[in-house]
Parts: sequence; C-alpha cells; structure tokens
Amino acid sequence: MKIKHLLLLLLVTIQSCKSQKSIDVASTKSTFLQEQIEIGTPIWNYLRSNPYTLNSLNETDFTHKIDSLKSIYEAQLNTYRGKLDKTTFNDETLSINYAFDKFILEYPQNHENFTGEKIALSKKNQYRLSENLKKFNDINLLSNEALTDYVASYISIESNKKLKNGTYDKLDNQQLAADWNTIETTFTNQDVNDFWKQKYLYNHIDNLGIKNIDKFYTGFITSCKTQEYTSKIRSIYDLSKKARASHPIEIYKKVDGFELEMHLFLPDTSVFKGNRPTIVYFHGGSWSEGKPDWFFETAKEYAKLGWVATAVEYRIKGRQGTYPFEAVKDAKSAIRWLRENSKNYNIDPNKIVAIGNSAGGHLSIATTLVDHWNEKTDDTTISPIPNVVIVNSAVYDVTSNSNKWITEYDENKDLVKEISPNNLIKKTVTKFLLIHGEQDRNCPYSTTVYFYEKMKSLGNNVELHSIKEGSHWIWYDKNSKEVARITREYIEKLDY
Repeated sequence: MKIKHLLLLLLVTIQSCKSQKSIDVASTKSTFLQEQIEIGTPIWNYLRSNPYTLNSLNETDFTHKIDSLKSIYEAQLNTYRGKLDKTTFNDETLSINYAFDKFILEYPQNHENFTGEKIALSKKNQYRLSENLKKFNDINLLSNEALTDYVASYISIESNKKLKNGTYDKLDNQQLAADWNTIETTFTNQDVNDFWKQKYLYNHIDNLGIKNIDKFYTGFITSCKTQEYTSKIRSIYDLSKKARASHPIEIYKKVDGFELEMHLFLPDTSVFKGNRPTIVYFHGGSWSEGKPDWFFETAKEYAKLGWVATAVEYRIKGRQGTYPFEAVKDAKSAIRWLRENSKNYNIDPNKIVAIGNSAGGHLSIATTLVDHWNEKTDDTTISPIPNVVIVNSAVYDVTSNSNKWITEYDENKDLVKEISPNNLIKKTVTKFLLIHGEQDRNCPYSTTVYFYEKMKSLGNNVELHSIKEGSHWIWYDKNSKEVARITREYIEKLDY
C-alpha cells in the first residue's frame, strides 16, 4: 500500500510540475509578444509612412535600412532563446525573415514606380530570395501569415512579368490568368496548389466578379481535392450568379473585343409614371479592380423609390489591362448611352446623378471636367456630363506619387494631367457633393479641400462634407451611416 501511495504522490507531483511549466511557457510567450508589439509599432509605422523615401534609395542603402530594422526584431527574439517553446521560436524566426525580405522582394518594382528607374537585384539579394522559395511547397507553413504575404507578393511580381510580355493582351481577366499560370508553375504540392488557387479565385470573384471566368471556375472545381475549398468557391460563385440574374443587363459599348455592361434596376412603372431621375454608379478599386455588383443592393433600394438606378462596368487594369484613361472614356460613354436610350427606360436625361467611391469618384468628376478622351465610336453630340456628381473619398490628384504607375501609359508623363480633377478646375452647371474623411491616407483630404475651394471660387455649386475621424473607406466602415445620411438629405433637396 505504501508503494502505491508513493507512486500516486509522484504522479501528482509530475502533473503539477507539467501544469506549472505550461503556465510559465504561456506567460513567457505573452511577455515576448507584448515586447514585440512595443518595439514593432514604431518600426511598422515608419515603414508604412515612408514608402516613397525608402524605395527611392539605391539598393545598397535600401537593403541596409531594411536589415537594420530586421535586426531589432532578431535581437529581441534571441533574448528568448531557450525560454520560448521551440514551435513558437521557429515560427517567429520564420515570420521575421519573410516579413522583412518581402520589402527586398518588392523593391525593384517599387523603386521603378517611384523613380522611373529600372533595376535588377544584386546576386546577393537574388540568392537570398531564392532560398526563400524552398519553403513555398511546405503545406505545414501555410499558417504563417508572414510567409503567405511574401508568397502573395512573389505571385504578383511573377504575374506582372507575364502581363508585360503581352501574352494576355486583349483577353478578359488578365490578372487572374497570369496569377493562375504562376500558381501552376510554382506550387508542385497539390494541397498547396489548391490552397493558392482557391485563395486567388475567391478574391477575384469577390473583387472583380464572375464574368468570363468559367474556365477557371470549372477547372478548379474539377481538380481540387479539398472539399472545404470547393464548397467555399461554389458558394460565392452561385451568389454572384444569382445577383447578376436579378435585373436587366445591357451592353452599352463594345471596344477592343470587350463588351461592357450596364446593369439596370428599374422602378415599378405602374407606381412611378413618366420619365424618372437616374443614378449612375461607378465603383472604386484604384482603376485596377472592383465590380458593378457592389452597388446592386443600393440600386434596388433606389429603384423602389422611383429612380432608374444603374451600375457601370468599365475597363480596369486587373481585367482588361487598361489605365484610367480608358476608364474615363467608358464613364463618358456610359452616360451618353443612358441619354441616347432614355426613352427605352423612361429616363429623364436632365436628371442624371453620377455617384462614385474613390476611383469611381474620380470617374464621376471626370465625366464633367475632362473635355477630351472620348471613345471614337461615341456620338459626341450627346453630352456625357451628369447633372449632379456625388463622390466619397474621390481621387482628385492623379499626378501623385501613389499613382505613378499610370504614367506607364505614354511617354508623355504630363498626359495624366488631362484626367486629373485638380488640374481641370473650371466653371460648370453640374452640382457637386464631396464627402471626404479628414484622416484619408489614400486620397489626402487636402486634395479635396483644394478642389472644393478652387471650384467654389469660380461660382460652382459645390458642397464639401468632412468626416472628422474618417479614413478612406467611409462609405462602408463605421462612418457609412453618416455618409448615407448626408447623401440622402442632399438627394432629397434636389427634389427630383
């Protein structure tokens, strides 16, 4: 009996020690992570706030700067060697490496975007990045966010190389096609391959839509071995398909082999008689992504109130490989089409309201201020100018460093001024409602104020509503109700 008691006491003691050790490990990890946040916050704030300054450096100075910041993280991690559990320590080592090497990976493209100078990485940095490729097919590392972020950048860079060589010219969904090809050639592990395909296909459907993607969708559903992924893709695809089937879709323009859609949401003519006011919605997305679908639910609500509500598909970088110049042409064509077809849809051609967010806001303004950039097939006797423009977080300065990529369009780098609102200030009868967050880092608030003051000084009918704590995404973040209220009250005052 005494031996049994001794064994039981020993077992309790062992379990107690294990429990205490688990508590100590958890406490150590918590302390480590808190310290990491404290040292990391100023580092990441610096990196986010100085992309132009950093990427304009030469490669040697840039690499030194990134590695010096990386070493701060590494030094802190090394003080916990032997204190953190092995899994955490290895995962943190991996995270630090990929998080900072991502800046090296992206440097050539960012440097060219900001300076116009094309460079190739040194052999030392090329070797450094090639070593990172060796972990790409390890399914066990996909839970590491820093690694997956790095891989996403790698896919983007390799895809852009394919896009620039002209392989996908004149094809729809060019970015998806290039990404798909890069994934196919990079990930030999079937599970990893499926992971990245579902990730990119879902993102494309979510942000660019399902139009003309059947070969990608069907191919993935057929080949994917993971039920979770196929269910996820089927779900979002079916929702998008159902949304597109809920209303009439007309082709308002055919250009370069692309058929551009006008999505129409029509009021009940038994309730709302005669010609109706019309809202034309241009989605945002940096002229690179976005889809008319984002406005479908709002358009339905406008239609219930007696409006003809429309959502416009226009050419974007991620699908047609185009630049904002083509998007401006499309926006003007869309409004001309509505006026030309006004009798078919009971549209009052003198009560057209253009609404847009971000890049869509830019296009809404451009329809009024851009004199040139008309499609050759347009009937230019029909006005593309809306009666009212309402914009949220619009792009007013297309010449800024963040829009440097647009200058790839033509050797004449000043050409972009022809579609930049702050370079096109003039007298107009169009009414403007500008809504902008004062904390917007994507489209600085100061550019809105400049536009407002210059337009106002010419006697234009323009209102500016500032969202004091608003960042860029005011139309759907915590400020969305305030933005909706401002918009609703403004439209009610129009008495359309």
